[in-house]
Amino acid sequence: MPQAQRASTPTEVLAGLVERVTFHNEENGFCVLRVKARGQRDLITVLGHAAMIAAGEFVQASGSWINDRKHGAQWPIKPTTSRSNR
Repeated sequence: MPQAQRASTPTEVLAGLVERVTFHNEENGFCVLRVKARGQRDLITVLGHAAMIAAGEFVQASGSWINDRKHGAQWPIKPTTSRSNR
């Protein structure tokens, strides 16, 4: 009996500088960031969770593109690492 194939989106790694923190919920860490990523001309909308995040920090995360009907192209991420560039 053939096994069912799982539809999966390939995971990629994104790295770049946080240009703006559009939204950050201090209670659960959910954040919406605008990131200038390596290899990308325009800012990227990144969705994820971070206890603390600020503009000017460098972030690296894995995830894959989605296209939200209301908000357009976004990058929901798995756990984030960041460091200050200040």
